[in-house]
Amino acid sequence: MRRCFRSSVVGLALVLGVLPLSGHAAPSPRLRGADLLPSPTFDAGNGVPGRSGWALGVGRAETFRNIAEILPTRRIAASATPFPLRQTDRSFGVRYAFQGATYTLDDFVRRTDTTGLLILKDDVILYEGYFQGADDKDTFQSFSAGKSFVSTLVGFALADGKIKSLEDPIAIYLPEVKGSAYEHAKIRDVLQMASGTSYTEEYEDPDSDIAEFARIADRSEGGLYDFARSFKAKRPPGTQFYYASTDTEMLGALVHRVTGQSLSAYMSEKLWKPIGAEAPARWALDASGAKGREIAAGALQITLRDYARFGYLFAHDGMMGAKRVLPAGWVAEATVPRAPYLEYGKLEPNDPTGYGYQWWCIPDEHRSFTAEGIHGQYVMVDPIQHVVVVKLSAWPEAWDDVKAAETVAFFEAVTGTLR
Repeated sequence: MRRCFRSSVVGLALVLGVLPLSGHAAPSPRLRGADLLPSPTFDAGNGVPGRSGWALGVGRAETFRNIAEILPTRRIAASATPFPLRQTDRSFGVRYAFQGATYTLDDFVRRTDTTGLLILKDDVILYEGYFQGADDKDTFQSFSAGKSFVSTLVGFALADGKIKSLEDPIAIYLPEVKGSAYEHAKIRDVLQMASGTSYTEEYEDPDSDIAEFARIADRSEGGLYDFARSFKAKRPPGTQFYYASTDTEMLGALVHRVTGQSLSAYMSEKLWKPIGAEAPARWALDASGAKGREIAAGALQITLRDYARFGYLFAHDGMMGAKRVLPAGWVAEATVPRAPYLEYGKLEPNDPTGYGYQWWCIPDEHRSFTAEGIHGQYVMVDPIQHVVVVKLSAWPEAWDDVKAAETVAFFEAVTGTLR
């Protein structure tokens, strides 16, 4: 039986021309060089673009849910026992005032290009909605809302004794920053976006340093940390707020250096499993494989409910139910302004917010705070009422002051309704 089977295979191979009948087979003719047509533009599928201009192109909502099809990423393992979020059968409605008119929740979704919206009160989901093709299995790009996750990892490293003090110059742990803007900056200065770096972050200016930052990230050839530490000082550290994504890159390098782990591994161990995240997250890298560094400035992909669990942690002073996850006192330390130039209304002209450790501080009576990312990504927390609003978006522009103001008005209406 075995011999007959083998004979039939050989016979079939001869018929198909797979095996040479005699001698050595001649190489198959091929088109080469100029005879080949140019390759078509890469398309990752289902409307997701390739690397060039992915953040600003059409189909942003789809793209922001599929970053792993464009950039290399590293997995952040979730918990085997997700922290339960309860559902309610009661519908939740809210009306909010903005620019002289009154709007509904449905209006808010439509007017602000929402892709995911979740309202959480304690552990009860009051509202959960997905839009523009999204569903509850999707992960959503954090952009700079991820900076608040990085500052949280710094808090863990401090509590673990890997960092002795936030008053330490960051150069103690990263001696290669000597000669750069970070040589004399304290870790606290970098957490507060007050490093004094000459780096510029102006999204409308194609010559701004943030544009080169994005190009380096998109190439996936590494070098983002070297770029971040290449700038000289413009002003003394600890004297003025200036929003610089390179500051967060330095914090990511700090956590990696002192823990000896990738940011993804450390986040899984210290944060993602302890908060009971139900789905693995992913973190985009500046290069593929083991040599890739996590893009600390903002490149996490997380489900809507797990964003809400992160917000829950901060809404409950670092506790998940009866279990302490964050070091005691970290929430209060990280989410209020702690220098005169960080106080409410002092950051920039016509900006009422303040700044903490990579958290934006809202000037309301409850001292609420928010993680924010370009194109409209928010994790908003009221720590007094234990309310979290996660709002994910696909704004056409990197930043829109009107949509941002409307988002805060909606958040304040939600918390006001629940008082």
